Amino acid sequence: MLTGAYQLFQEKYEIINQLNVFPVPDGDTGNNMLNTLKSMYSMIAEEKTDQPVGILAEKAAAGAIMGARGNSGVILSQIIHGISRGLHGKKTASCGQMSKAFQYGILYAYRAVTKPVEGTILSVARGIAKGTREFIRTETDFSKILEASIECGNEALAKTPEQLQILKDANVVDAGGQGLIFFLMGCLNGLTGQVEDVKVEVKPVISRLEAKGESFSIEYPYCTEFIISPCKVNAKEVRKKLNAWGESMIVAEGDNLVKVHIHAQRPGHVLDMAADWGTLHDIKCDNMVDQFHKNKEKQQKLVKKPLGILTVVSGDGWTELFRKLGADVVSGGQSMNPSVQELSNGMDNGNYEKYIILPNNKNIILAAQQLQKMLGEKVHIVPSTNPMEGLAAAMAFSEENTLEENLAAMTERMTEITSAMITTAVRDSIVGKSIIHKDDFMGITKNHDVVAKKDFGDCLDQVLKFIINEDTEIVTVYYGDNLSEDGCRKELDRIESDYPDVTFEMYKGGQPLYPMFISAE
Repeated sequence: MLTGAYQLFQEKYEIINQLNVFPVPDGDTGNNMLNTLKSMYSMIAEEKTDQPVGILAEKAAAGAIMGARGNSGVILSQIIHGISRGLHGKKTASCGQMSKAFQYGILYAYRAVTKPVEGTILSVARGIAKGTREFIRTETDFSKILEASIECGNEALAKTPEQLQILKDANVVDAGGQGLIFFLMGCLNGLTGQVEDVKVEVKPVISRLEAKGESFSIEYPYCTEFIISPCKVNAKEVRKKLNAWGESMIVAEGDNLVKVHIHAQRPGHVLDMAADWGTLHDIKCDNMVDQFHKNKEKQQKLVKKPLGILTVVSGDGWTELFRKLGADVVSGGQSMNPSVQELSNGMDNGNYEKYIILPNNKNIILAAQQLQKMLGEKVHIVPSTNPMEGLAAAMAFSEENTLEENLAAMTERMTEITSAMITTAVRDSIVGKSIIHKDDFMGITKNHDVVAKKDFGDCLDQVLKFIINEDTEIVTVYYGDNLSEDGCRKELDRIESDYPDVTFEMYKGGQPLYPMFISAE
């Protein structure tokens, strides 16, 4: 399948180049994705077909990651990496296992991007994941699942111009998203040997931007100004000679001098020509594409978006995870509950007009409710009781959805995970049927008695038995500030063999007091 994807890309990458308009129309998205797949192919081209599928996928992922170029190439490499993780350790793969592996690919792609932007390859990926979620549970023919994925992907791709203004202005769909469709079609071709030829209408792309109120063509991005004094030729002759070398030209003649303003593609050549006509003064050359993006960044900083997330977490790892999803963060959590005023300050200093608050702790929900009473419709609450529930809810948020749709999706997503926490007892106690001694490791899960063990590993083992069932696909572990990365990795290495059908992920949480937070889904 992956070989089929590479072969199709060799035929279609120029179509993607012609579609590319983001972040600026540099026309290299197709090249970047092709080179990513080329590096992937180089790792598997000579492999025997009877190799275990898990090993082949692992080698393909390594090649894709090492050869990834550009944003779309990196995202594509993460999709392949996710597929590899889903197939890890498997000799062969059933339809269901392949489907889950591709779903992992979508998940990895989203986790790789610091600030996902709607209207890009990620929107298409999410459309595929959503559109095929129910279908993959019943379909046993993987080629049919790929066909459904392509159909859902094309539907999501068609919406990208409405999600990203620069695409709408250019009258095209997202280049990276189209590349993802080609990737799936190539996989289908490699699997079945049959796929319809792809015909994509490439309309004229965006040709003009604006910087400092001045319109300019992306073909002539350098605003070049200079004075020639003394000047050997008159203004009319200067206009004639420079006419073919730029646009928006203004040539003003003064007393033994000529002043020139021109938008050039090759400003060095323009200056070389002008130097032949006299001495150059007051030379200025600005890259207007840079100015354009700086202006857009300033506008984005000044203008608050309509709706976003405010979350409460402690630990630099958790802060980074939520900020990658676009959430504003207030520091706090267990034993550090923020006040109503601190929550209000977080909103005032944030990036959104209205907020959905994720308290991530039962003790913070009340403060959030108090703030809601004060500010009314500016505040809405999804009552997450720990950071794992909050992160799951945040991943379900979409700027394109209404407030009601987001609240419903985020609330539902929280119910799809099971979470657990491990901490250390500070005194002797009895909780329910559990007898706890000071310095015991305590495992806390919903609907189960507290686990109390002298040994951390024993506590972890029991907690995992509570939260992992036959439907569990991914267990994610977030290690705290009093557990090292190596220590966490050793624990995972020890237990992974007990759950061969489960993918274990590890992230730095940095939370105090709790060596480990765990979620299963």
